[in-house]
Amino acid sequence: MSETFNSNGIYFGTGRSTLVIQNSNKTSHTVISPESKNGKKIAFWGDDNRYPQNFLEAIGKNGVAGSALRVQKYAHYGQGFELFKYVYENGKKSKYLEDINTYPKIAEFFERNMMHRFWTEKIQGEETFSLSFVEHVLTNDWNEIYSSRVLETPKVRYEEVNEKTGTIDNVYYCQNWNSGTDIAGKYVAKIPLIDPLYGFENIKAYCKKKKIHKFVLAHYFPLMHEVYYPEVDWHAVFRNGWMDVANSIPQYKKNIFENQLNIKYMVYVNEEYFTRTYGSDWGEFSPDEKKKIRKALNTAIDDHLSGTKNAGKSIQSTVYMDSDGNYVKGIEVVPIDDKFKEGAFLPEATAANAEILVSMGIDATLIGAGIPGGKQSSGGGSDKREAFMILNALMRPKRDLTLDSWRFIRGFNGWPRELEGDFANVTLTTLDKNPMGVENTI
Repeated sequence: MSETFNSNGIYFGTGRSTLVIQNSNKTSHTVISPESKNGKKIAFWGDDNRYPQNFLEAIGKNGVAGSALRVQKYAHYGQGFELFKYVYENGKKSKYLEDINTYPKIAEFFERNMMHRFWTEKIQGEETFSLSFVEHVLTNDWNEIYSSRVLETPKVRYEEVNEKTGTIDNVYYCQNWNSGTDIAGKYVAKIPLIDPLYGFENIKAYCKKKKIHKFVLAHYFPLMHEVYYPEVDWHAVFRNGWMDVANSIPQYKKNIFENQLNIKYMVYVNEEYFTRTYGSDWGEFSPDEKKKIRKALNTAIDDHLSGTKNAGKSIQSTVYMDSDGNYVKGIEVVPIDDKFKEGAFLPEATAANAEILVSMGIDATLIGAGIPGGKQSSGGGSDKREAFMILNALMRPKRDLTLDSWRFIRGFNGWPRELEGDFANVTLTTLDKNPMGVENTI
């Protein structure tokens, strides 16, 4: 383990980013220095360095997963970010909304940085990958954050752990990653990475000392065994193949519909039909004349059996007795059995869709149906209401992660400490209680 202290007793050495700041008399963190398998200076995300891109491509083909993820993001955002203060009255703790225009500096910052968009972009990264990256730009005197923006998670890669310090010092931002991307190229931006856990005061002091005006904070759920990128629990359906199953069935059926012969009947015409119909003249016809007669008969049978106007029609044909005394049909129409009957592969689709929804923790009623591909009903209004309430109740840890950015910016810029931020819930109600059917709660 590498340990370095400066003259002020600030400790640099371990952690996931540019610095770990800790008093020298405290126990140090554990250093993890994994071996590099790719020989590059960046930590590959997936074998081809395109795991997030491959995942999003799979999601783009899966209506169930895409719809469920959309519900997660919208529920997370709720009615948007609100400022409030806690008020304690008669031993009770209550929340009271605050008008952002009461605080001109905060209002200017929110307007300048389009914070309504900031929150949706941050939520998108955290809901999809349990990871978001926020780039902060400081004022010339390093005393305030002037601008903040969210870097799209799939476009960011960690630098490999610094073997000397045990830290990840930088991230790289690129619009189109692949296994051969040159991180020294002009289309790749290198940005210092700082861990938000070290506190805004220490980070401010470090930026002043190192003359850093722009840096990135990574926000993620606590990692278990990962060194770099979170292995999101609900991505299990992508890793174990259930999403491939769900995505392959529509394509498989589409190929069948495009390539199979759409023939309903097999028509057998006995040669005896022509000799009995045309008598001795049949033997006098030339091959071309016989071919024309057979073609005309085929066309007449097709016209008689096909089309909606001919549905339910019958066909008549003479029955002959051959030389052996057996009855022979002049014309026989035999329906062709459809080997790909309606509903084929629906059990597999049902199982795959169920696995996806369960892994994401989304009740099927919230996406407007029972298990897609199955026979379950979409449920009543009460089912949807209860499912939505449960989903909102489970949002607290996710919103706390999102709100780390608010708390960091508030502290760094010296905004009132008693000001809190949160996302207002949408609470579904019955129409007899509220004609609009919804209530907003903070």
